This record gives sequence, C-alpha cells and structure tokens, in this order.
Amino acid sequence: MNCKYDRPRIKAIYPLYRLNEMEFRIGAQLGITAEFGDPDGHLWELASRLDGRKVEEVIKEMLELFPELTKGEVLEGIQLLDNEGFLEETLDGHESGIQERYIANVNYFSRYTGTEGNRFSFQKKINESTILLLGLGGGGSNVLTLLSGIGVKKVIIVDYDNVEESNLGRQLLYREADIGLPKCEVAAKAISEMNTQLIVESHNKKIETPEDILQFTDGVDLVICAIDEPPFEAQRTVNQAIIKANVPCVFGAHQVSRGRVFTVLPGKTGCFDCLNLHFSVNDPKFIDQFVGFRNINFSPPSIAYAPSIFQLTSAIVDEAVRVITGYAPPRSLSTQYEINFEDGSSFTHPAWDRYTECPTCGNGRSDDWEIFEYYKTKNKA
Repeated sequence: MNCKYDRPRIKAIYPLYRLNEMEFRIGAQLGITAEFGDPDGHLWELASRLDGRKVEEVIKEMLELFPELTKGEVLEGIQLLDNEGFLEETLDGHESGIQERYIANVNYFSRYTGTEGNRFSFQKKINESTILLLGLGGGGSNVLTLLSGIGVKKVIIVDYDNVEESNLGRQLLYREADIGLPKCEVAAKAISEMNTQLIVESHNKKIETPEDILQFTDGVDLVICAIDEPPFEAQRTVNQAIIKANVPCVFGAHQVSRGRVFTVLPGKTGCFDCLNLHFSVNDPKFIDQFVGFRNINFSPPSIAYAPSIFQLTSAIVDEAVRVITGYAPPRSLSTQYEINFEDGSSFTHPAWDRYTECPTCGNGRSDDWEIFEYYKTKNKA
C-alpha cells in the first residue's frame, strides 16, 4: 500500500479516550462519535501516535511495539481512521496569514476537511471576499455584524434609512445615541471599530432600479439582499441586477414566525423570475393570490423578534459562506430554505427550474407571462 500521508493527526477538535481496556472512543458529539473495539490494543496505540509526527515515525514505532504487524496493516489502520473522518494533516505554517481571531473558524471547517483537504483554505477565501449588502434593517444590520466576525475582506453597504427608536429592539448594531442618524454612517463606524481589518464602503441610497445596484457590483463576489420593501418588487429588482452583473446572491426574508433563504447563481440556478414562472405554471391560485394581496395594499406593522431575526441572519450568512467557500453544499439553491422559529425546525420547499422562457435569465419576454403585468417595477425585461 502506497503511503499518501505526511503528518496525519487525530483532528484537534475530537477527544481520544479509553472507555475500558477493550474499547476506546473518538469524539464526544452525537452523530460524529465512534467507538472502536480493540482487544489487542493495536488501533489505540496507533491513534495515540497520530499527533502530527511524521507517518514514517509512527509506522516505525508501531512495528517495534507490535512485531506481528506489517507496514501495510499499519497503513490500513490509518486509512480506517481517515475514512471515518477523524484525521487531518498537521499543515504547520498554513495558519500564517490567518489572524488569531479566525482560528476558531478554521477549527470548525476542519470538521468538513479530511487529510486531502486544507482547512485553512476556507478561511482564506472568506478573508479575500467582497460582499455587497443591501439593506441595514433587522436583517441587514445583524448580517453585517456576522460578516465582520467571519472576516470578509470588504463589505459595501447600501441603505437610505435613519436609525429610529423602534429599531433598537432587534437592530443591535445601533445605540440610543444613534437615533436620527443615517444607518449607513452609524453601521460603517460601528463595524470598523469591531474589525479594523474590514474595509467598509457605505452608500446612503435607496434601491429603486437595477442600475442603483449595478453601480456597486464591480469586484463583488456575492450579494446579500436584506431588503424586502416593496414586497416582491425589491427582490425582482435585485434579481435583475445580479443576473446582469453575473454575481451570486443570497436573499433573505422574515415572515411572522418563519424566515426564508434562497440563493441565485446566475447561469446555474433558476432566478427569482423563474420562481414566478414556476408558481405560474404549477400553482393555479398563484396569480389570484398575488393580485389579491397587492390590491389590499397591506402594510403590516413591524414583526420582528430579535431571537428569530438572529436565526434567520445566521442562516443567511452561513449560506453565503457555503457559496463562497464550498465548505459544505449550499442549502437554498433553486429552492427556498425555510426556518420555523416556533419549533426550531427547517425544511426546503420544492425546487424550481431555470426557465429558458424567463425574461431575466433566459430569452423570454415579460409580456408573455401574466404575472409580470402585476409588478410595479419600472424596469420591465
């Protein structure tokens, strides 16, 4: 058996401990813990030596301790632990360039990386990323603090509101002294103090057309849409912009007791207008419901409970990191990922396809689809 290992070790995030003379365990979390029956002590001694030393040294010690073993059998034991997801390469020096404040992130990513991966690469991708964040309300302001924490390189923030007293129960980036000041101004200052390495570019601007967004998309790796007013129109405007700019976007929306996240990858997934087509084709009540809702000009009061907002914004930022780094598969591609705040459950809605007849990401026309007659956006495709 050829040796593909250099300095394998039991992942630092997992404890290695004996249960008794015949058994030992790696891990202490439900679902990622394994028990090993080991009456002759071979595997325990091997695992105990997988601490970052050279694999040749480990093999040498094991053969001296257990002359009955062969090199191939020792490597098979290492392969067994690797296949179970418990090993990583030591990678000395790879943490260079990663600030201490992000090492905990690296440790988290090690859960998703084996001996052939590099757990530091995910954090480096984050540290090199530029995010365009639209909206600094209940969703956007908390998204911004999370982006600061994970360590993106640059954030471009766009909002036109001022801080109000009614914001303070859920938009915890702001303080009482900030009431009356532009959210962009306050947010940029607060985040710069949280993370001095983060580049913050702020724009006090209302988003009304795709062009209002396109002026900020150069050099952007991902857009996060945290604006939802006017309903549906805001998402459609952002959708048109990100398709033109060819930039991925994570959309988030808060309902009464649930939140939703969906992600558009231009040219790969269905876009927001494809979702409109999906419902038009598959839900006979969709247009009647859409028109009925629009006709009442419903203006709901603010419905925002800080703990639920944090659940939603955490899901939004994690989805953004998944798209940027690939540390784990995104959960909301061509589907709506929904979080139920009441019981903590989550699920995905039926997926929607990318439609060639779509007026935004395909070659269709808005005039061919009744639903688009009822949008008030000034930017018909």
